[in-house]
Amino acid sequence: MGEPVIISRPTGGTDNIPLVYDSPHSGYDYPDDMNSIVPNKILRQTEDAFIDALFGHVSVLGAVFLKATFPRCYIDPNRSTEDIQVDALDGPWPGPVNNSIKVNRGAGLTFTKIQGELEIYDRKLSVAEVQHRIDAYWQPYHTALNNELDRLHSLFGQVWHINCHSMPAKGNEHSEDGPVERADFVLGDRDGTTCAPEFTQFVADFLSGRGYDVAINWPMKGVELVRKHGRPDENRHSLQIEVNRRLYMHETEITQNDLYPETALVLADMNAEIANFVRGRL
Repeated sequence: MGEPVIISRPTGGTDNIPLVYDSPHSGYDYPDDMNSIVPNKILRQTEDAFIDALFGHVSVLGAVFLKATFPRCYIDPNRSTEDIQVDALDGPWPGPVNNSIKVNRGAGLTFTKIQGELEIYDRKLSVAEVQHRIDAYWQPYHTALNNELDRLHSLFGQVWHINCHSMPAKGNEHSEDGPVERADFVLGDRDGTTCAPEFTQFVADFLSGRGYDVAINWPMKGVELVRKHGRPDENRHSLQIEVNRRLYMHETEITQNDLYPETALVLADMNAEIANFVRGRL
């Protein structure tokens, strides 16, 4: 297992701008100590496969790009360290616990189920191994993202953060929206609290203008990373972008579909417009 996070910064003559993208769920380097009873092909259905490729070009626009190399089902950087499923542990958790809907369906800090149904382990996780996952994977990711956002905010007095994700084409009986088809894109700013409303609307208008169906804050509002870093009163703006997987991949096979090139082009155009938006605020 290599580094838990990879950072790509602008190079050459590209002007730096206070814009950071991160992909916390596209990693697929499975640590040897996971010891799951589920084949990796099934575990990979929890990944945001190809999102790192679809957004990874942004350093040529002057932005920073971070990606996790470890899988979200091992430990999820987009969860709080309080999102602990206590009944999945072999002993009491020493810190505070948040008993949320996601935790209860096995999608907390350390996943115990896939899509709320398939058990990942035939054992309880030890408190020590969960703490190791926090120390060796979760914390380095958060530290790296914190450092990039703080560095750019210090330089420019503002920073814009895009949290990049993908979503299944439809929900299921365990998801907030149920077993229904989802929009092409879902933008999350936690009900207008994590970034300037004009920015959310700017991105929504771009995608709508390209013919896509865009939802805002349903069924995903943004979770830990935008909650933590989105403080628009301090000129720190965080927006979550969910791309519907039907726009670029075969979900079961985890392979690119025929729409991938078109979606990649649209996202490249969108990110160029986002870069221009940020430059216009400097």
